[in-house]
Amino acid sequence: MSIGNYQQTIYMSKNVVVITAISGEVDISYKSLCLNTWKHWCNRHDVELIILESGVMDTDYMKPTWQRWYVFDILKMHAIDYNQVALVDVDTMIHWNAPNFFDETDNKFSACVDNDNIGWVKESIDGYRKFFKAELDWENYFNCGFIVINQVHNKLCDEIKKFRNDNHSELVDLQKTLKKGTDQTPVNYIVNDSEFTVNYLSKKWNLTHLNRKEILQNNVFVDLGWVWHFNGFDKAHRTPLMQRTWDGIKDNYKIK
Repeated sequence: MSIGNYQQTIYMSKNVVVITAISGEVDISYKSLCLNTWKHWCNRHDVELIILESGVMDTDYMKPTWQRWYVFDILKMHAIDYNQVALVDVDTMIHWNAPNFFDETDNKFSACVDNDNIGWVKESIDGYRKFFKAELDWENYFNCGFIVINQVHNKLCDEIKKFRNDNHSELVDLQKTLKKGTDQTPVNYIVNDSEFTVNYLSKKWNLTHLNRKEILQNNVFVDLGWVWHFNGFDKAHRTPLMQRTWDGIKDNYKIK
């Protein structure tokens, strides 16, 4: 169901997948291709699928990637009961036979290591270091395109939101000058310096930089991961690549 055109109240606690699909300056014409796969997976595992199509504020002021950290406020606003919550990027697709990743989290903050482009990671860590006292090791750096959290991480989300609001102007400037991500590196710093332990999931749950891994041709990646993340290349190629992928695997999904 889509937030912004919400008509049903959920009374039974479930695990929830939240996909941020807020329209802004970025083209997300591939959204339906993402949702085709996630709807199927959520139906298989009795997981509630929430699609964030309306932001908490204008995307000119706050990027959708920052707005996802308002997830607990949004769930509370719409009286949605939940157990664990997965925050998932809209430029992902999930394998039709993927197991239930909620069983692999140990109820901890869970994510996948992001080390496909260490140079980019180092520049981003260095670029955001001035905001934080603690150091951040690139070996522990995770990707924010697939995160699993639960109720105990509400205060962590509050800290992320506060950091964004307190440093709005500087962060906007860095997005134009540093050009090394939006929320991802600050979130890594904040989580790394928090009381929470990160549960690192198998890379299969966030298989990024498909082209860099040389597995993009002939859809080789389909058999190598559970969640395919179409990033790390010119964004103009994203829709055609996701469409090509869908055309090759769509018979494995039952669309409801």
